Amino acid sequence: MPSRPTPSRFTALARPSFLYVMYAMILWAIPLGLLGAVRPAAARAMTEAMTAYFAGLPEPLYALFAAAYLGYTAARQWGKARGTDR
Repeated sequence: MPSRPTPSRFTALARPSFLYVMYAMILWAIPLGLLGAVRPAAARAMTEAMTAYFAGLPEPLYALFAAAYLGYTAARQWGKARGTDR
């Protein structure tokens, strides 16, 4: 289903950008898996580095993202149910 045009340029750019980031993260698993098959030590080192990076992010940042994402989706569904959003 194609998206309807939106008057907000930010909204028009933010939605596809978020999907592109998710696609990149999913596609990154392919070369990392191949690297793990060829050089397990290098793949393990990369995985440990990424784990350390994510562990370094403060817990409130995860909570903020989760609250904002859930709030946005709830507001969208509520607007669709009321008929104000399409």
